[in-house]
Amino acid sequence: MASFKNYCESKGLFIEKDLDYYAMISDKALDKEYHYGRSKPGTFGYEANKGSAKFALEKLEKGETNIDVISDAIHQGWASVARTYDDPVYATKPEKKVNRLKLADTSYFDLPEEEKEKDRVVARALLDAFRKEHEKI
Repeated sequence: MASFKNYCESKGLFIEKDLDYYAMISDKALDKEYHYGRSKPGTFGYEANKGSAKFALEKLEKGETNIDVISDAIHQGWASVARTYDDPVYATKPEKKVNRLKLADTSYFDLPEEEKEKDRVVARALLDAFRKEHEKI
């Protein structure tokens, strides 16, 4: 069976479009669970969701289904964005950057349970969406 990525490439679909789709799923799951509000393209939240989706999809495409393994990938994706995204909010809230970088520098497995659960919420939503998309192939 072809991977979802290979399927998308064979159909001429853009992987960036797929990241946007999975970022939206991540965003929706976090908003449903934590009432964060929905992120918009060009914001830290949106870019962090895309980073998380990218890292998660790499695991999902290889057949990974373990929620903590996928959650670890999600955290790594979020962390990569947290380390590089220059959020305008830092000008008025520099503590936001400090807090994000502290979380980014912490391994998923060393995070407090409430932080791990945020990654698990996303992992479950992405795994479910990936399975549904993959069944269509």
